Amino acid sequence: MNKRGRMYFQRDGAPPHSTCEVRNFLNYHFTGQWMGHGGPSNWPARSPDLSPLDCCVWGWMKELVYSVRVVTRDALLGRIFDAADRIRKSQQKLQRATRAVHNRAAACVAAGGGIYENQL
Repeated sequence: MNKRGRMYFQRDGAPPHSTCEVRNFLNYHFTGQWMGHGGPSNWPARSPDLSPLDCCVWGWMKELVYSVRVVTRDALLGRIFDAADRIRKSQQKLQRATRAVHNRAAACVAAGGGIYENQL
């Protein structure tokens, strides 16, 4: 079985991500293998968040974007694009973030899927 055949797509709970179009897309590309509202698998109780974006990247992005006060939409868009470019070019930090996600996943497995943040 290939990698995609073994993976589940984990969708967050944002309302726009619950539209029929999104669910149809996921049903087509991840048939029977996605989690989220209206999906074939519900979120497990007390589900640990192992998303690399949530664990590592969003905080970093927000820090870069909002380190200077943003007053206009254009300035905000510029800061977002600049931050994304800086993150993309920061290979060492991205490797550390990848290791952090692996460590979180290993701690989750070691805790039997239970609470693991206190072990990090």
